[in-house]
Amino acid sequence: MQDELVLFRKMQEGDWSAFNSFFESYSEQLYLYALGFVGDRAEAEDIVQDTFIYLWVNRAKISHSGSLYAYLSRSVKNSCIDRKLHAEVERRYQREMMASGEESSEDSENFEELYERLQIVMDSLPPKCKEIFILGCIEGLSYKDVSEQLGVSVNTVKTQVKVAYKKIKSEFGDRDKNFMLILCNSFFKEEAGQ
Repeated sequence: MQDELVLFRKMQEGDWSAFNSFFESYSEQLYLYALGFVGDRAEAEDIVQDTFIYLWVNRAKISHSGSLYAYLSRSVKNSCIDRKLHAEVERRYQREMMASGEESSEDSENFEELYERLQIVMDSLPPKCKEIFILGCIEGLSYKDVSEQLGVSVNTVKTQVKVAYKKIKSEFGDRDKNFMLILCNSFFKEEAGQ
């Protein structure tokens, strides 16, 4: 642990060999970790590469006192969740637009704008709340299944869903409520009592 901190400080000062040492030590484990989430080799490689690029570019700003592998694996996990969320929301949005006959070239731009707003809301959620949202909304798990998977009570899941629902509803309101319904129709219907 002490050696890792010394190496980390060297990397922060711009020592490429220290950075390379971290890459060689952790990249394969992180790749396998990402692959387990996304199931696609190229995407897993991209996620790990992006994580290390972020580490190098932001090395001076990162305050580190624990295990660097733990920090990197959290970053990889968050990237996997964000990519999965984006892909699923985009798929649902496109399917809904096609079903309604409203698909146009503007829809792609509109989706990206809406998704950026969603990402801001998601980033403002507490980590456990975000995880519950992803499992319930994106993975389609029930309250009970989410509670069992995370080892929390069903009431905790319901409370966290209410937090997410209120934040998303306040961001998207009536003007973009169709996006919110497309995003998470069945999960939020349970919460909204519809």
